[in-house]
Amino acid sequence: MGDLSAHFSTSEFRDHVTGEVHVVPELVRCLELLRHEIGDKPIVIISGYRSPSTNRAVGGAPNSQHLYGRAADISATLGVHWDVARRAGFTGVGIDRKGNVVHVDVRPGPVAIFLDAPTG
Repeated sequence: MGDLSAHFSTSEFRDHVTGEVHVVPELVRCLELLRHEIGDKPIVIISGYRSPSTNRAVGGAPNSQHLYGRAADISATLGVHWDVARRAGFTGVGIDRKGNVVHVDVRPGPVAIFLDAPTG
């Protein structure tokens, strides 16, 4: 049981370097919907919020959605495809060609689907 929702906790979204955290409620809502879409399997958050310094250190995009608490990188082992993520309400979906990470976000504006997800 999480403190943000039934299955997600603040600690999962913390910056791995600074310990800071920021997460928008819409991201958590979509993650819950995604969890349901994939058969209620647990979702592992690899990266959530990133401070500007952490984002620079990992080579993140200058305007990364992680900077605003609107993005999460999740394990690709769950088989999440862009269409499933879109059904859950994500407006940004990036699939890593190597099969390690799926980037999902709730960016404002038009939908963005991309292959070889940038670290942002």
